[in-house]
Amino acid sequence: MNSLDHISLPHYLLGSSALDRYFRRTPGRNQYALVIGDLVELARDASGVSYPGLEDWDAAIHTGSGSLYLRCVDSLSAVPWHPLPVMNFLYNAQERSFVDRFGVYRKLRDSTLAPADLPERAEITDSTILDAAAIAARHGYAVPRSLLAKRSWKMQLTAEHARMLWTDIVTGGSPWLGLELLMESGFIEQYWPKLARMNDTQHAKEFHPEGNVWQHSLETLRYRKTSDPLLSSALLLHDCGKPFAERTAQRAFDRHAEIGATIARDFLAGLEFPREFTEDVWFLVRNHMLPGLVSQLPIYRTQHVMRSKLFPLLLELYRCDLSSTYRGPDGYYRACRTYRAFLKNTENPFRTPEGRKLVQLYVE
Repeated sequence: MNSLDHISLPHYLLGSSALDRYFRRTPGRNQYALVIGDLVELARDASGVSYPGLEDWDAAIHTGSGSLYLRCVDSLSAVPWHPLPVMNFLYNAQERSFVDRFGVYRKLRDSTLAPADLPERAEITDSTILDAAAIAARHGYAVPRSLLAKRSWKMQLTAEHARMLWTDIVTGGSPWLGLELLMESGFIEQYWPKLARMNDTQHAKEFHPEGNVWQHSLETLRYRKTSDPLLSSALLLHDCGKPFAERTAQRAFDRHAEIGATIARDFLAGLEFPREFTEDVWFLVRNHMLPGLVSQLPIYRTQHVMRSKLFPLLLELYRCDLSSTYRGPDGYYRACRTYRAFLKNTENPFRTPEGRKLVQLYVE
């Protein structure tokens, strides 16, 4: 059951959640709503309410499928104009109708997320930039140059706020738009400096035409078949170890997978993601080079990874990684054939994982 169904107080979806309803898209893992009432009334009205201590959100309801963040207001008239017009569009969840207090309906299908027609009291704040990044990533709005200028960031970013932002962006339909905004505005350099190093680390153009490590990582996100947060996080972080890897005669980025796995796990743990999630990302980043080798290495070297429930997701990461380069998909198809043969042999009680007949192995 949707956590909104537990609230009987008048409430309205806003921001990306209202746009999800308008564009008939699957709701995001984070949903955002206004509640007409105070915290005491909300606590009496809904179960499972927590208080995250976030600047813009008074309460939250966390479920296994996601989180609902709530802001309590006395009335709709008390809600100020947001500098990004589309953020002022609301959805009445109880009456199943849209509310357009400021006449922004015509802007919903604009291609650009422009802060147009701002009243004098409106200001482009740090929070405005983060809202723009999340909305652009989720709904594909292009970001105007006026929002891409580097700025001095002064906000105190909590772990929960950072986790909300990360989830909203990487699970969006166009995450690269939001991530480009965060990089160019200086947010990533300020708050996620190890990721900023990816933007300063160059790739060899004959293998990576898309550019540096950061640009390559953004490019891989374009080839996802789903917006799964685990896959999306692993794609963005799979090469985060390259800026910290040594260059040797044999390898340009020696041991970057091992280094990156540790960086990715520590980074996501700092955002207070669940331990299972951070360990799964560690596995995917640590082994992201292995699918390209499984058809060449003996099974005893690779079976511990292929037995993992995450190996199909690792293959998908490898496909997205290959698709953003000049190498083509042949390596992916070889890895899939090897994996299918491995599964067939391991399910056969008369064969070894390598495919040898057990009768011949022990009787000859």
